[in-house]
Amino acid sequence: MDATRAEIARHLTERFSLVPGLDVTPVPDGVVPSWYGLTLTYRPNKLGGLPIERFHQALLAEGAVEFDRPGSTRPLHELPLYQHPDLLFPGRPHHHRKYQPGAFPVAEHAYQHTIKLPAWHREQDLALAERYIRAAVKVSEHHKELL
Repeated sequence: MDATRAEIARHLTERFSLVPGLDVTPVPDGVVPSWYGLTLTYRPNKLGGLPIERFHQALLAEGAVEFDRPGSTRPLHELPLYQHPDLLFPGRPHHHRKYQPGAFPVAEHAYQHTIKLPAWHREQDLALAERYIRAAVKVSEHHKELL
């Protein structure tokens, strides 16, 4: 199963690297990823400034419903615990730092530009992976219609 997952991830990585507007997160030499998911970085400047939300909606409209804008990659300082810690720690409302938008620009940028796919792992999943690639290619090629 791990070999098939790695093969499908390799195939997806290779194919998505050719889709304008999407960058594949590189895997450094010597690293063997576990492939929980495949993250892609959306580059709106390559698609006329098309917002990621619109790009994502178009992918979903193509039936590629497993393209995800993962909440799990949200920067921690944006979570309610860090924005309103007094709700969890009511006796200490003034003993926390209030994080403002822009406090962690690299993490915020990564979150705002990430699209994720599952790392499929069965041989028959390769056909499904191909459909997702075709959907991304179609949306990328027709991005001007979405502006």
